[in-house]
Amino acid sequence: MARSTPPGTRSLAEALQGHETLGALLGSWRTAQECMQAARPVIGAGLGTLLRPGPLENGCWVLLADSGPAASKARQLLPRIAAELQQRGLPVSEVKVRVSPRHAAPSSGRSAA
Repeated sequence: MARSTPPGTRSLAEALQGHETLGALLGSWRTAQECMQAARPVIGAGLGTLLRPGPLENGCWVLLADSGPAASKARQLLPRIAAELQQRGLPVSEVKVRVSPRHAAPSSGRSAA
C-alpha cells in the first residue's frame, strides 16, 4: 500500500536542500557515501564490514574503523583508496582513518536464565 502525502508537503531531502546549512550537510553526506562506494573495491568485503564513511570536510574524507586492527589495515590501503577517489573525480584531497567503535545496542537489563 502506497503512502499518500498531504498536498503541500515536502520530502525530507527536499526540505534539507531548501535550507542552506542543512543542504550543505546533505551534500557532504552524499559525497561521503560516494567515496565509500568508490573505495569498496579497494577495501574488499571482509574489511568493508568493519569500516564506514565518516565526515567530509575541506577535501578531507574520514573513514571510520570499528577497531585498531581494522584502522591499521585501512591505513595500509590509503594510497590505493586516494587514487581510486581521484580517478573517479571525487572532491577529496586527503583520506584519514579514525577508530570509532560502533555502540552496541543497549541491553534490556534481563539476564538469561
